[in-house]
Amino acid sequence: MDILARKASSEKATSELLRPLLHTSKGFYFLIGALLIAVGWFMYAWYIQLTEGLVVSNLRTPVGAAWGGYIANFVFYVGLAHGGIAIAAAIRLLNLHKYQPVARMGEVLTVISLMMAGISITIDMGRPDRIFNIIIYWPERIATSSLSWDVTVIILYFTMSACYLWLTMRKDLALVLHRFPRLGFLYKILLIGYRPDEDRAVHRMTWWLSIAIIFLVVMLSGGVVAWIFGLLPSRPGWFSALAGPYFLTAAIASAIAAIIVVSAILRRVFHWQEHIKAEVYSGLGTFLGILVMFYIYLIFSEQLTMNYAAPFAELLISLKILQGEFAIIFWPMVSIGFFIPAVTLIIQGVRPQWFSLNRTVIASGLIVIAFWVKRFLIVVPSLLRPLLPFPEGSYSPSWVEWSIIAGIFAMAILLYVGFLKIFPILDIGEE
Repeated sequence: MDILARKASSEKATSELLRPLLHTSKGFYFLIGALLIAVGWFMYAWYIQLTEGLVVSNLRTPVGAAWGGYIANFVFYVGLAHGGIAIAAAIRLLNLHKYQPVARMGEVLTVISLMMAGISITIDMGRPDRIFNIIIYWPERIATSSLSWDVTVIILYFTMSACYLWLTMRKDLALVLHRFPRLGFLYKILLIGYRPDEDRAVHRMTWWLSIAIIFLVVMLSGGVVAWIFGLLPSRPGWFSALAGPYFLTAAIASAIAAIIVVSAILRRVFHWQEHIKAEVYSGLGTFLGILVMFYIYLIFSEQLTMNYAAPFAELLISLKILQGEFAIIFWPMVSIGFFIPAVTLIIQGVRPQWFSLNRTVIASGLIVIAFWVKRFLIVVPSLLRPLLPFPEGSYSPSWVEWSIIAGIFAMAILLYVGFLKIFPILDIGEE
């Protein structure tokens, strides 16, 4: 009887973990419909841009901003990608079993975010066909162009992240292969060469991949992407040794915040309270609060440097942010987007009896939004004050840009939801 009871309990737990694949509600179809409409509007806006040119956006040069919302979007998604896989890799390297339920959520976030980053940079080019020039002239530019470094590392990073996700899913796909005959063909392709005794080999491979991925996170987010900005002395506000830690801290913090929001939504929708414990959010929230407070310190250091004995051009950019046209988004970002959520999360960590999951999710959502705004403030203000004798420009995204940015976000959600309906998002083998 004990054997039968354990078998029934195990079957019930597995069904709970596979709830997204087993059950489809009316809300799911409504969500898919809304996302498809948003993606359709994105395609229309992009068609307008392709046929009429970037003039339909407010991106322009020499008077104005050559980079804007698209590049802010690119840096934002690259940051999400870095932090997402870094969290998953750290969970495996440090054997943090308590956080294992959110590991694959971070892995999927990484792969989808890298795809959205690639789409963002392609759209920003205006002529998508010219993306091939980076590949054609890659051997000539790799030694001198930070953009070539960026493309190289991102392609390598995407390949390693996809392989990492594939390796960690193989056991689960083998466990559920018999339950989903309609998906059997896809599962069998992904299970090519699978053996029931491959766990040790897979563990060893993912261990080494975790080390390589964490190294790439530091090199890409705290290195190559940061160097695209930090190695340009011709642009005031960018040329700084703070760029590396600035971008790396933002990447990890924004990814943790996004994982908290995504996992909490899935936990509530699919009733996974027994599988994703509240203490997971308490630990992630405390760490997130500390990271955000450190990021506020980096903002203070940056602004202090720009205002104290810096070149005059640096001071003018700082004044634009602190007192000029960007102050209306800078101060709410710092106070409502960073400081208040960070203090809330840290207090909850110090006083566990004050912990609230809803408060943690709201604070994390505000932090995610604030980090997108910060990427915008990194990119745009420095471009509006040229060093050459041109008049000062202005910039605000047009409806085409906002439509494309929102459409890319909708596409990311659509891909994530699609993954939920095809593959297990929770680690069944670990459970």
